[in-house]
Amino acid sequence: MEKLANNTLSLWREENSLLIPQNFEVFRNLVAEARDFADHGNYDAAAVYAEIAAFHAQFKHCGLFSSPELENILLTIGRQITQTTVAPAQEPSLSKRPKNILHVSTNISSPFGGIPRFIRRWIQQDTERSHSLALTKQAPNEVPQILRELVSNSHGKIFLLNETIGSFVSRAKRLRKIAATADIVVLHIWEHDVIPIIAFANKELSPPIIYVNHGDHCFWLGAAVSDIVANLRESGMHLSQKRRGIEAERNMLLPTILEPSHRQLSRTQAKQQLGIDENSTLLLSIARAPKYRKTDGISFADAHVPLLKKHDRAILVVIGPGGSEDWSSAIQQTQGRIIALGHTEDTAVYYQAADIYVDSYPFVSITSLLEAGSYGVPLVSRYPYSSDACEILGADMPGLTGNLIRVHDLEEYTTVLSRLVADEELRLSLGEATRRRIVEVHMGSNWQHNLEEVYTRAATLPRVKVTSSAMDQMFITEPDVFWIRDHSWNCELDDMIQPRLPIMPFEQRLYHWMRLAKKHGWQNQISLLLPEWFRLRYYLPLRSVLKMGNGQ
Repeated sequence: MEKLANNTLSLWREENSLLIPQNFEVFRNLVAEARDFADHGNYDAAAVYAEIAAFHAQFKHCGLFSSPELENILLTIGRQITQTTVAPAQEPSLSKRPKNILHVSTNISSPFGGIPRFIRRWIQQDTERSHSLALTKQAPNEVPQILRELVSNSHGKIFLLNETIGSFVSRAKRLRKIAATADIVVLHIWEHDVIPIIAFANKELSPPIIYVNHGDHCFWLGAAVSDIVANLRESGMHLSQKRRGIEAERNMLLPTILEPSHRQLSRTQAKQQLGIDENSTLLLSIARAPKYRKTDGISFADAHVPLLKKHDRAILVVIGPGGSEDWSSAIQQTQGRIIALGHTEDTAVYYQAADIYVDSYPFVSITSLLEAGSYGVPLVSRYPYSSDACEILGADMPGLTGNLIRVHDLEEYTTVLSRLVADEELRLSLGEATRRRIVEVHMGSNWQHNLEEVYTRAATLPRVKVTSSAMDQMFITEPDVFWIRDHSWNCELDDMIQPRLPIMPFEQRLYHWMRLAKKHGWQNQISLLLPEWFRLRYYLPLRSVLKMGNGQ
């Protein structure tokens, strides 16, 4: 089995080594176009092309986790655009504690996503400060009510940068002006968001910047302007230093914050509430549907068939995929003891019913691991790689070290799960040890202590020096060659350009619209020629009203 696994890894390495240079070439061309627009003073077009390049690098791995060359283009735009009439931010003294925090994110459509939850819990915990929130691309989604209330109660404000007419560059100007009154700016942005990098290109006009490394396994923008990179896990911190060039003193650990979990039900009571046999052993997994993608012809459900056949009282409940994957064969082989459900906001009862938590695969879901562990549930995750260089692709987090069980292949996975199913005492002792450690690291005053250290470091370190001499270097090593296997999106360049047509300057918008209309035959989508502000303010609301009137 180990020999087979090594052969499979070698095959993945060989195949993916050919894709990285192809992706890198597309990226280089996009960067060159962005640079050309910037050199000719067309900053609005340059910013859009830079975002397309970053989006491509994020989802079509190019052997890069950051791009000094692309960020330098954005820094150039930020320095060249008309300055706002604000005084330079003052260097905080060692004794000054930041009071006004500006959180910056891209789009928050639901309070239950990873970034919205993190911001919400941060504000709930950090009660001695005022928290404001700036969103670069929120429309057409409403800001969740709970976030609006938290910000208001902390005496902060919410700013929607795209509620007014303007380009990415104009939004960056506005963000720069908003940030002038903040003591600290915290970036929770999508990895390809160019607006904050343009906004904070002039470090003399910016408060200290903390970048929260939510997408630590992806390419992202922001390394050049961030005074502190707050990594959520050790593997992210290692990669930030090795592949993004973040200096050790600016590279910190800030664990994911969790709300205190209180068991209201015993496992037996929770199972009864869910209609599950109280004598069964319940295996649980919770994640978004894409994290359960079939790999090498084996679905997530297939991987559990041998275990469920061996233990006829074991049940697997998976929340998130719903019917997105065809698991019918595995369900039939296990007499319906694999249950796939869609997304649900009420997961607490499932965590309280679970005997064992199994991580999503091929994408790990670390927040769900932590939440399950906080209820005293033992945790198992798959990690098929033999090299520590791939640690960023696995599950790790402060609080899980020494408690999370990681296995390398399906045979070991089945063996470990079988042992846990058969040994209740082992499940309970491991689950309790996991719970205690997660509470120590990820909740309340202990998490607040970590946050205070990040604040202090950001406020007292000299601002990061923005340099423009570094060149992009493509890597065809680990984890790069394995990243493509599980994380690449099947999207073409045109798929990245089309949604950005409305924000392009009209000349580029018309050029790409005509090219795409001819290529794809969607001349009827004339609405894509409308500028974004018009679409959001008038066109989309009108279309929604018309659909309701037609009973659609």
